[in-house]
Parts: sequence; C-alpha cells; structure tokens
Amino acid sequence: MVHPDRERRIDMSTVVDPGLKGRLASAGDIIPCVEELTHVNESLHRQEGLLAASAKASRMLLATPDVRGAIPEVLRLLGEAAHVDRVNMLRARRGPNDEPLLVIVAEWTAEGVPSQLGEAAPRACDERDLPAISAELRHGRSVCINPGETGKTCFGSTDFEGIGTQSKAVVPILVAGEFIGAIGLDNTRQRRAIDSAELAALETAASVIGAALHRQRLLDDMRRERERAAEEHATELAKANAVIRGNLERLASEPDLNGFLGHLLLEATRQFNAASGAVVVSRDSLQEWRIAAHVREGKLEEPPYPISVPTGSAFGNRFGQPHEPMYIDVAQQHQEFWPGMLAFDRREGHIGKVVYPLVFGARNVGFLLLRFRRKAEDVPHSELLVALAQQATLAVQLTRLAYQAKEAAVLVERARIGQEIHDGLAQAFTGILMQLGALEEDPPCKKKDSTLAITLTRIRDLARDGLAEARRSVMALRLDQTRRTGLELALRQLAERSTVPGGVTCTFSSYTVDTGLRPEEEHELLRIAQEAVSNAVRHARPNTIRITITDEDTHWVMAVEDDGQGMGQSPERHERQGFGLTSMRQRATDIGGEWRIESRPGSGTRVSVRMQKRRT
Repeated sequence: MVHPDRERRIDMSTVVDPGLKGRLASAGDIIPCVEELTHVNESLHRQEGLLAASAKASRMLLATPDVRGAIPEVLRLLGEAAHVDRVNMLRARRGPNDEPLLVIVAEWTAEGVPSQLGEAAPRACDERDLPAISAELRHGRSVCINPGETGKTCFGSTDFEGIGTQSKAVVPILVAGEFIGAIGLDNTRQRRAIDSAELAALETAASVIGAALHRQRLLDDMRRERERAAEEHATELAKANAVIRGNLERLASEPDLNGFLGHLLLEATRQFNAASGAVVVSRDSLQEWRIAAHVREGKLEEPPYPISVPTGSAFGNRFGQPHEPMYIDVAQQHQEFWPGMLAFDRREGHIGKVVYPLVFGARNVGFLLLRFRRKAEDVPHSELLVALAQQATLAVQLTRLAYQAKEAAVLVERARIGQEIHDGLAQAFTGILMQLGALEEDPPCKKKDSTLAITLTRIRDLARDGLAEARRSVMALRLDQTRRTGLELALRQLAERSTVPGGVTCTFSSYTVDTGLRPEEEHELLRIAQEAVSNAVRHARPNTIRITITDEDTHWVMAVEDDGQGMGQSPERHERQGFGLTSMRQRATDIGGEWRIESRPGSGTRVSVRMQKRRT
C-alpha cells in the first residue's frame, strides 16, 4: 500500500515559476533543497513502481504452475520499475568440492545491454572470494556497490559487479531464514545509487520470489515423494505378482492343503522378515481351530504348544467373528488366547505379531499369524500380505469344497450300501428266522432234551443278532441323522451277549442319556467296543470286562477295560502284528477321536476313545 503522503508528488518544473527560479538560483541555500525534493519525488515514483511490479509478480507467480519459467518475466517487471539496465537472479549452490557458489540462473537485460548469463554452462562465483559481501547477504542485508570496490574477479574476466556496470544493488532472497540466493540490479549507462526506500521495495519483491521458489520446492518434493511411493508401490505389486504366480502354480500341483499352506507361510515369513508364523484353520467337523502349518526361523516344524483348541475357547471367542487385520504388541498382551502361545512369544523375544483373518463370505475360515522381533505396525496394510491371505483363503475354501463334494459322494454311497444291506442281508436273516420258526414246529424239535432243539435255539439267537447288526448298520448309513442308533442300548446288549456264565462277566455302565454324537460316530464306537471285547475274551483270559461311557467337562470317553493277563510286549508291536488294534485306531481317527491303549503284564488292558463334545 502506498502511503497517503506519497500521492502528493512534487514536480519542481510546475511548482516553481521560471522567473522565481532564476531569482532562487542566486540564493545558494535554496537550490540544494529543491534538488533534494526532486530526488525524493523520483525515489517515491520508483518505489511505487517497484511495489506495483512486486504485486503483479506475486499474482503471476501464484497463478503459474512453473515458477522457474516465470522468473525472467518477473525480473523484467522489476528492472523496468527500478529503471535499471540488467537484473539477474543468483542461486546459492555447492560446487564439486563443496565450495559455496552463487550461480546465475535467470537474467533480464535492457536493449543494447550485454548479458552475463552463460550460454554453454551457468556462470558461478565463489563466495569465498567476496567474504564481506557474502556475509552481508547471508545475514539478510542488501548491498549497494560501485565498480572496483570488491577487487575480485568472478564470471571469467568480468568483475562481480557485471559487464560495464556503473552501480549495482544486490538484494538477498531468504526462505524461512535460509539464504537461497540474491537479486542483482545493474546500471550500465549511469552511476545511480539505489536509496533505502527502493531497497525496501526490492526486498519485498525478493521475498515474493523466495516464497514462490519455496512453494515450488515443496511441490517438487511432494511430486518426488509421490513418484517414490509409486515406484515402491509398483515394486511391491511386482513382488506380489511373482509370489502369487508361484503360489498359484504350487496350489495347482500340491494336493495336500497343509503342504501348500506350509509353503505359503514360509514365503510370507521370508518376504516380511518375520521370526515365526502359523496358519490356523477351522475344522467344523471337529469344532476346533487347528494349526495347519508352523514356521520358526525359516523352517517348518511342529508348534511347541497345543496344536488345536475348541471353537468355544478364548481364541474362538476373540477371533471367531470376521474382523480387520490386527497388530498385537506382545508387551501389552495380558490375556492368553491360545494355551502356551504367549509364553512362546516372550521366550522367543517377539515384540509384535500380526493376526490376519482368512474371511470367506461372512465367516472366518482361518488365520495367518506372523511374529516379529521388531515393530511391524505397517505389515497388516501391505498389499502383499493381502494377496497371500487371499490365496490361503482360496486354498482352504477349495479344500473345504472338495471335502464337501467327497462327503456328499460318500453319503450317496452309504445310502446305496444301506439299502443293499436292508434289502439283502437283513431280508436273508429274516428268512432264516422264518425257516427256523417253521422247523421248530416239528415234533422232534419240541422235546426239551433234544439236541436238535438246543442247536436251533443257538442258530435263532445268532440269526437275531445278525439281523440286529444289519439293521444297526442300515441306521448308521442313513442320510437322515435325526434318528439315533442308541449307542448305550447297543453296548448294553454287547455286554449281555459277551457274558459267559461261569467264565467271563461283562458289564456296562453309563452316566449320560444322550452323547449328541452322529449315527456314524456311534457306529464306529460300537465297532471299536466289539473289537476290544473280542480281543479281551480271546487273548486276555479275564474274569470281568467293563464297558463304560464317562461324561467329562469337554469330552465323552468310552472305555473297555479287563482284568486279564495284559500284553507281554508293547501295544505298538501288537499293533504291527495284527489288524484289530490298527482298525480300532483308524476308526477313532476317522471320527475325530483320540484312541489310547494301556496295558501291563498281569494288570489287564484298557482301550479308550475320547470324543470332544459338540456345542448345542
């Protein structure tokens, strides 16, 4: 803004009458005053012109997207407003030997005035050759000089003041207190000192240029940061694509889910430099979360803590529902979600861990767990981790679909076998019983002490047992699982049939009414009990055999225990020598049970199957 007093410009040619001027000329003390007023008036004109040029330059620099390209036009505005012949801008740079340089980067010259801007390369001056001037400029003070005052030569054979310069003003450019360069204004046609008012206006213009350069530098930094981020993003995407491609090829050739998940986990720990990791999957049939793969220090190995937990455990309650990827600070973790896992983390020196859910549809089918000995808050947001988690989810879901298709085929085949047993074997036993009933009506068979009658009774009992077994098998193979086969009744009947008066006493006891097991599971448990009782009767010479079903907090336990002579060698050797123990173990494994055999010579044998309870 121009001061109001400056609007009253003084033009002595109109204010002073010519005749009066002649009379004043004789007065020596009046003439210097008039010249001073003229000089002040001209200075005010130039100052106002410089301020107007600064305002125009400011608008131009704010509007242009290329600040450096607009600098020459800004220099022209300043040069014409200041009535100088040459204006150049110098930038502070470092030379090849780290010397401080002032380099001309832009210039404007009036018509007929030689240029100082080098054509082949920027022209530079070492600030160490001008210590006094350089010190003033770096302290934010403008400098006015005349030719020959510096005594140093720069820009080839040209003095610092410039080619043909009669007087010069140099105004520093500061950004946030940092010296970044200067504006030089040269008079080549006359020697004219630039007064303080003009310098103030030039300093305002220099601050406008400095602010624009600072803004341009910030924009350049932002652009470079965006380019760097884009390059890093492209690199990460390329890495992710390579990993995805390799894993897809492995998924196509790896039939085993655990094997594929193990390879994927190794890749994840290697890419993110994780100390350890695990893949947890949901096993709906067993109602549990199970570790499908575990990596420690770059190697696949068994976890040093339980391999599975029930779905109703603390882990299931905390992570069972879909949620966002989570970063956990081990030092801040106080609740134990998985038995033994927190102790393992602290023992291994883990600082943080990432829990990434494998979400399909509206449910979690598993988790990818990575542990670090460093802060890793950025890992959950990595696109590579997202890709790996999606591949793991795909593998788990494909395996689940394959299992469901296999289970559907098995159910159809079971229905067919059940129908064949019902229409074939069961009908055959029914026919045998009918024929026996007709035969028992003959007179020879009605005698009480007849040997034939005793034999027919045994045949009838065996046929009835066979018919009951056939019907039980049909019920176990039915697709409709709402009807229970009655495991307790079947075990009770097994105990009664296995009792031999004067030989072996077999008993059954239970403390529950309904185990909630599926028919096929009850069928397998019955077969295991039959095999265990048969082995005891044939090999152990026991006096008593006890069949029990025990209700624990989280499991059902069916056991067959005898007081016979026990095994003379380890159960493992017995298992290798025969089919019975192997069959029992396989049946228990197929239904998700834990099969055990305990035996000592002279102390009998105990066979047990432990089944997890199902949530209601």
